[in-house]
Amino acid sequence: MALSYQYNKQSKKDILRHAKALEKCQIGDVYALELNGKKRQDRLEMYAERNIMGWIDKNGGIHKGDKGLIGFLVQDIYFDEPKDNKSTSDLNEAGVELKVSPLIKKPRAGLKVKERLVLGMINKEEKLPDVFRDSHIYEKCKLMMLVYYVDESNQNVTPFKFPFYKSAYVKIPEADMAMIEQDYRYIRDCVNKKKYDELHERNAYYLSPCPKNNRRAFSLKLSYMNRLFSEYINKDILLYNPEKKSKIVPFFGSIIRNPKDLKRESFETIVQGRFNRYKGKTVRQIRQSIMKSNDFKKWNQKNTVDKAEFARTTMAMLGVETDQAEEFVKAGIYVKTLRVNKNGTMNENISFSAFDFSDLLEEKWKESTVYEEMVNRKFLWSVFKENEKGEYVFHGAIFWSMPQDDEKIIKKGWEDIRDIIRAGIKFVKDVNDDGSPILTTRGKNRILNNFPDSRNTDKNRKEYRLCPSPKPYNRIISIRPHASLVYYDLKSIGYKDTGNPRCNGSCLPNGDVMTKQCFWFNNEYILEQIKEIL
Repeated sequence: MALSYQYNKQSKKDILRHAKALEKCQIGDVYALELNGKKRQDRLEMYAERNIMGWIDKNGGIHKGDKGLIGFLVQDIYFDEPKDNKSTSDLNEAGVELKVSPLIKKPRAGLKVKERLVLGMINKEEKLPDVFRDSHIYEKCKLMMLVYYVDESNQNVTPFKFPFYKSAYVKIPEADMAMIEQDYRYIRDCVNKKKYDELHERNAYYLSPCPKNNRRAFSLKLSYMNRLFSEYINKDILLYNPEKKSKIVPFFGSIIRNPKDLKRESFETIVQGRFNRYKGKTVRQIRQSIMKSNDFKKWNQKNTVDKAEFARTTMAMLGVETDQAEEFVKAGIYVKTLRVNKNGTMNENISFSAFDFSDLLEEKWKESTVYEEMVNRKFLWSVFKENEKGEYVFHGAIFWSMPQDDEKIIKKGWEDIRDIIRAGIKFVKDVNDDGSPILTTRGKNRILNNFPDSRNTDKNRKEYRLCPSPKPYNRIISIRPHASLVYYDLKSIGYKDTGNPRCNGSCLPNGDVMTKQCFWFNNEYILEQIKEIL
C-alpha cells in the first residue's frame, strides 16, 4: 500500500485514518515516501537506516544507533510535524499528542510494550505549575495517538523491516487521570522544593519520573502502557472514538470508585483505611463481615482455608471481587499475602520471572529484570499471623519499597550469580553420609550446584563439603529453580535427566543445560521488613 503525506491536520477522524494506513507497512516505507516524494536531503541523511541501527565507518569508528529516530521519522515525514521541544501537543491543530512506541514479541507472553512512554523532560531548574491542568504534561496525555511497531531486532531484522502493528487513540480514563494527577503532585513537590534527587519511579503509580540521559523525564509506566495495550488496544476496544463517546469498562475490579476521592486523600491512605477495619480479625471473621449471610454459610462449609483464599481475602478487604485490583496491575505493584506461623517462620516464598542464562549475562544493572522487578517497584504486603489456636489473624498491610542501602546488597548478589555462570557452574550428584546416592521421587539423582544458598555456604553442612559456593550467602536474594519440571543435560559430569520438555531448561555458556532458574526474596529478609506489624 502506497503511503501519502496528505491528511487533514485539524480532523481527529482523518488523523486516525492516516495513522491506520501504516498498519500494513514497514518503517522503511515511511523513509521511501520521502525518498520518492519530497526528497529533502537533510531528512534522508538524518533518518538513514544506519543511523537507527548503528554503523562502523571506514576508519573503524563506531557510531551508536538511535532507535528513537523511528519516532522522529514517523512524526517528521509521515505526519509532517517537525520534532521540537514545545510544551504543546505534537498535532496541535487537533489537540493530539503523537507517540510512536515499540512492541516486542516474547516467547510465551506474545506482544508486549517494550518501554515506558516518555512525555517530556523534567527541568529541575524550572518550577512546575501548582495545578496539574495548567501543566504541559496534562496537555500531552489528555488525548494521544499511539502508533505501534514491532521491534524485531532480536530476530536479526533490520529497522526498516520492522512492521507497524496498530494505531489507536488513547483518551486516559477519568479514574486513571486522577491517579496521574496525584503522581504529578509528588513530582511537582520534589522539583519545586529542590528535592530533585529524591525522585524515584517506585514512589509513583502511573506517571513516573524515569531516568533519561542522566536526567529525569515524565513517563507513563511500562506496567500502565502494557495494561492499555493488552486489554484495550490489542483487542480493538476503543479508548477514544472521534465520532462517538466510548465507555471504558475496567477488566479487574477497582479500588477507587469515585476519582474525586483522590482529591481528598492519597491512594495509599485510602487503601490503608480499607485494611485497618479488619485488623485483629481471622479470615473467617473478615469473610463473615464482608459476605452476604447465605454466601458466607456456603463459604464456611470448607474444612480448611487454602492459600488462594488468603489472597482473595486481601482483595475482598479492599472491596475488589476479582483476583487483582485494576490500580495495582496498572501501577505494577506486586501484591503478596504473607502467612507467618506462630513460631515466626513464613510459609510463602516470593519468586520472580524465570530467565535464560544468556540474557542474564548480557543485562546492565539498571536495565536488568532483577532491578525492575525487585528494586525499582512498589510492593504491598498483606500479613496474617497464626495465633495459639492455629487461626490466622490479619495484622495489617504495608506498602514497601526496597531501602536504598539494600540496593547495594542485592546488586552484589546479582553480580555474584553472573560471575559463577561465567566461571562455569559446578554440578555434583548428592549423596548420603555413607556415599549412597540421594534419589528424587522419580528415581533420578538429586543434583547440587554452587549457586550460594544457606547450605553450601555453611562449613558445617554436607552441601558445603560436596559443592561449596565460591560466593557468600546473600541475605536478600537467592537463585532457585523456577520450572516445576526438572531438566538436566550436563555434559560436564555426564548426567542427563531430559524426560521433561526442553523448555524447562536453559543453556549455559559451556553447553550444559540445567533447569530454568529465577531470583527469589529470602524469607528471613521479608520477615525483617514486616516486623513492625507483627
